Amino acid sequence: MGPAVILGSLAVSSVQGFAQVPSFPPEEELRGRKAGEFATRLGEYAGGAADWGFLFVPENRARPDSRLLRLVMVRQRARGEDASPPIFNLVGGPGESNVWASGELAAGLLEHNDVVRVGYRGIDSDVELLCPEFTQALQTNEPLSDASIKKTRKALRACNDRLRAEGVDVDGYNLAEVVGDIEDARKALGYERIDFLAVSWGTQIAYAYAMKYPERVRRMLLVGAGGRARGFDLWSPQMVERKLRAYAELWKQDPEASARSADLLASVRRALAGLPQTWRGVPIDRDKVRLAAWHMLRETREAAQMFDAFVAADQGDYGGLALLSMGYDDELRKESQRKHGPYHGEFFSKVMSSGLDPDRDWVREMDAEGVLGSPAAKLLWGAASKGGWPIKPVPSSYRRDAAIDAQCLVVMGDLDASSPVEYAREELMPRLKRGRLVVLSHMGHTEFVRVQHQAFERLATRFFLNGEVDSSRFVHQPIDFSPENSLVRQARELVPEERK
Repeated sequence: MGPAVILGSLAVSSVQGFAQVPSFPPEEELRGRKAGEFATRLGEYAGGAADWGFLFVPENRARPDSRLLRLVMVRQRARGEDASPPIFNLVGGPGESNVWASGELAAGLLEHNDVVRVGYRGIDSDVELLCPEFTQALQTNEPLSDASIKKTRKALRACNDRLRAEGVDVDGYNLAEVVGDIEDARKALGYERIDFLAVSWGTQIAYAYAMKYPERVRRMLLVGAGGRARGFDLWSPQMVERKLRAYAELWKQDPEASARSADLLASVRRALAGLPQTWRGVPIDRDKVRLAAWHMLRETREAAQMFDAFVAADQGDYGGLALLSMGYDDELRKESQRKHGPYHGEFFSKVMSSGLDPDRDWVREMDAEGVLGSPAAKLLWGAASKGGWPIKPVPSSYRRDAAIDAQCLVVMGDLDASSPVEYAREELMPRLKRGRLVVLSHMGHTEFVRVQHQAFERLATRFFLNGEVDSSRFVHQPIDFSPENSLVRQARELVPEERK
């Protein structure tokens, strides 16, 4: 999911604890396979039988002599009559597995639809684009300083060079090739038409596929979507500031919250300006606090915790912000221990090949005036630009907004800072000939899938079954700006006394 502490998850969170019991064919059955073939064995997914196996695809379709990759692919069979097109599930990220990080779907969807998950190359393949060099470089003080970004850029380039020296065709790990993987999967499984349930960056894949193969797509449910042409140029300082002001207005309307601070954003500014070097012996790094604060804007519950911590700091208790700073370091230490990640190479390959300007001065432009600026864009795009992650761009046809004829339902939260609804409304919806937009108030990037899962299941099931848009089960949930499990309380419990 990219650098976890910075990006967090740009996908629907995976459902932990449900059964994934893969069963892959033995090695002797995999020899001599050709591109487009699917070798399979019966296993289990989410408590039901599923076809597990490997899809064989070229590493780079532009090269006739390209080696083959083995992509993990799993198909859950429809439980009832298989009368509808299959649903291809695409999670976000990038840097997130499309198999191991993909959550269980609503049971109703499996009554009439197969559900297919095609693994992402560079993650769910025999070639994994891991960059421990980058993770190590991020473990530094003042990660947003010029010196630190130069360090991370050097580490990222070293990873790119190492992968190429090891024989990895880095130019083959891009959006266009992922679209080709899905088409190969469709053919291998014998489907005429398909549906998409896509989330966050996964919506970019679904959109590009529908643009390339319009006759093959019936319906698309897009969660936390963005227009194709913009790519990852979503996190401008001006848009971050716009979302902060929206939260500030909601804060002002809450009597209990406004009694604590008459001006939320002024409290945030004062807290950042007055950060002490330590709290009870815990170092506080302003850059790490800013990065963590940006990350927590993606979902409203986390944002409420973050604002609560800033107001407490403005009143003299910096424990919550110290916890954010400490969490940056702790998360990076955990990254290298994760079974399925972090796949920084896959993340930057998709981002940089999809049209992000490698010559733009992200370091300067993302520090525009405002409460936070855009710290994640400054660090990530600052490191990957200027030669940090060289890669060939996808064809220009993949970097534009084209008209899509498939029936599309786009579901967004109005406070989404990861994929702002403003861009979806202004840039994406006019391109969807049969598109409907559902905007859920006081919701972030994808949290409505979890916190109102029954409403989302009803919406998804009815849409895929007959094209109906039924958002009637969603209810308004006001934001609780005084969270019981506050960061301040957590900090006091974790560090009860000043460290000696």
